[in-house]
Amino acid sequence: MTIKTPKGDQKFKRLNICEFTSTRKRMSVIVEDKDKKIILMCKGADSVITDRLSNDSLYSDCFNETDRIVTQYANEGLRTLYLAQKEIPRKEWVKWNDEVNQAKLAIVNREEKVAAVDEKIEDELELIGSTAIEDKL
Repeated sequence: MTIKTPKGDQKFKRLNICEFTSTRKRMSVIVEDKDKKIILMCKGADSVITDRLSNDSLYSDCFNETDRIVTQYANEGLRTLYLAQKEIPRKEWVKWNDEVNQAKLAIVNREEKVAAVDEKIEDELELIGSTAIEDKL
């Protein structure tokens, strides 16, 4: 996929999607960039993403300011999400990818098994921003 940015077009190869469920309250996509760097990008409820942030991110100025703004937006009735990411070493991704593919083959409790494997990769994230939209419902 190609994304247009102020710095020009950036190309990514989608490797995996960790699906959204009402239990997980988040979803992630894992991509590979042109330099073969593997990146996990996650969006989800602020409380869920906060629990998955690295200590550096959790205690950063970015987190404090984003949290302040998101709290203000939530008080105004907007639906908010946090956005976070991390770079994944290739060896770690290969191991995780094997595990998730095995979980997807399960006949019994497949959804729970896949969610458990997804939990392993969605950690030590860096907060990169937030969104807020009006939801009339």
